[in-house]
Amino acid sequence: MGKKIIMWSPVHGQSATTSNTVALASMFALDEHYHSLLTHTQLTFSTLEHLYTKGERAGFDDGGMEALERLVKSKLLKAEAIPDYTDTIYKNRLDLLVGSKKEWENQGEAENILRSILHVASHHYDTLWIDAHSGTFNSTTRALLKDADLVVVNLPQNAYVIDQFFSGGSFPAELEGKPYIVLISNYDDKSAYSVKNIKRSHKVKAPIYPILYSTAFRDASNQRGISDFFLRSMRAKRAEPVHAFIQSVRDVNKTIMKQLKLNHTEDDDL
Repeated sequence: MGKKIIMWSPVHGQSATTSNTVALASMFALDEHYHSLLTHTQLTFSTLEHLYTKGERAGFDDGGMEALERLVKSKLLKAEAIPDYTDTIYKNRLDLLVGSKKEWENQGEAENILRSILHVASHHYDTLWIDAHSGTFNSTTRALLKDADLVVVNLPQNAYVIDQFFSGGSFPAELEGKPYIVLISNYDDKSAYSVKNIKRSHKVKAPIYPILYSTAFRDASNQRGISDFFLRSMRAKRAEPVHAFIQSVRDVNKTIMKQLKLNHTEDDDL
């Protein structure tokens, strides 16, 4: 079964979880010859889709969560059919499963459908990158954290938020005994609140990495050009400003692969 990588944060709107998700998944897809699925837990159309697509998505009703919902309800959803309902980001490497425009009246039903879709998808894809709801109030988030092969905890470079997490104030019970790594988002390497100091002051045992701030990445996000950005930047030279950001993303992916016991693949078909 495919490995589930749950991207999660204890706080809402501060940790760049969605940006980190698309950065890691995109770079992983370009560097490794695994077939990956990228999605989120909102069911409805979210900011994640907007990072890749410009304007109204064509054929919206014929794909994404809304189409798969109909297959789940009719008990016709097959693992090998899921790619037919996704958007291809990088051929044979990364597919995007978008949400729907439907307004869900029954949240419990929506959560059950999402879990069914992800379970079936795990029989087709090598890795599933899932941008989860922040916090632990959402039952789907709690279930995903518990079921994850690896949880990537996203934190801002904010002393209070970091202190709360490592002191246990926002550390979810679902992470007890679960493999996880920690990212410090939009990282300023000149800040006194560095990864090294965080590790020392909190005696952090889990791997902790910075995701450096990148103006070029932020611009590509605002222009909905993420896929092209990573194709252009994957071979950036050390002297180029974007190189440090790309390297910080790759460093995290190396640890993710090690945690999931995935082997590096050599392939130049892109």
